[in-house]
Order: sequence, then structure tokens, then C-alpha cells
Amino acid sequence: MLKKEIRTLFKNKRAALSKTVLESHSIVIVNKAIAELDLKDKKISIFLPIERFNEINTFNLIDKIDAEFCVPVIQGENNLKHIKYTSPDQLEINAWGIPEPTFGEEVDVKELDVVLVPLLAIDQSGYRVGYGKGFYDAFLSECRDDCQFIGLNYFDPIPHIEDVRPEDVKLHACITPYGFFTF
Repeated sequence: MLKKEIRTLFKNKRAALSKTVLESHSIVIVNKAIAELDLKDKKISIFLPIERFNEINTFNLIDKIDAEFCVPVIQGENNLKHIKYTSPDQLEINAWGIPEPTFGEEVDVKELDVVLVPLLAIDQSGYRVGYGKGFYDAFLSECRDDCQFIGLNYFDPIPHIEDVRPEDVKLHACITPYGFFTF
């Protein structure tokens, strides 16, 4: 399948999940992340959920792990900067419905140890389909070589994305309610 088709299919699949299922799957994903990943004392880029898109509730992870969390903030066409997360008081919902810090210490992406990556679908090779704006591929390409890219998703990997491009960045792993997948 092509990214455009995958994007439509998985937006619809996610929209069909009940609030109860979304909440329980988010909890399972967070618990698997805690069990499977070495996150303690790491510098972690964490996406905050876009509520209207039924994204995974990553606030649950922030509340359970002793780590330094950094939240991406959209800058320009396809650039993300990161701000150290210290409290919900920093956050405002931007024009796209994304909670972003409005103040705080900026963090260089070269300092990040782990990036938790939002996605709609991922294939068995570790390539993802997001919302199609290219923010994460541009950002991930700037990270250190030893930085771990971990997808969080409600659905297990699909066999193959047909139109992977050279600038698409492969993830190292993905956590779903049903498993921990490495690539």
C-alpha cells in the first residue's frame, strides 16, 4: 500500500476505537515502554497527544518515569525545537491542536537519548507513516547515531510501505498493545 492509502485507513481505524479502548491501550503501551526500555535518567523527546486524533496518552509515561522529558515545538515549515518539560503550566494548545511548551529551556537534539515517535502505521522494516508533513523525518535525521527511535502505536506493523523515500528515517522499535517490535 501507498502512504496516502495507509494514512486514510489507519486514521479511520483509530477513529473507530472507543474511549475505553484508547485509554486501556495507552496504559498497556506505557507499561510496555517502562518494562522494555531503559528510560531511567535518560533525556527523552516525548510527543504530547493530540486529543482530537485519539493519540496515545504519553502523559502517563511522564508521570511514571524519572527522566528528563523534552517536548517538540513546531518551528516553521518542517522544523522542531525541543523544550525541557517541567510542568503542565508550560503547555498551550497550538493551532494544530498539539500541546506545546510556551516557555522553558531549549534542548539541543544532539543531547537526546531516546525519541518517542508518534505514527499512524509502521511496516515490518521500521518505516512509519505519520501525518505527512515531514517534521519527524527531518528532526530524526539530526539526532545522534546512538539515539533510539521508538514508535508508539495502537496497531501492529503492516507488511510493507510501497513508497518509502530516501529521506524517510527508519525507527529502531515500536511498542503496541500487542507487542514490542524491533527493526
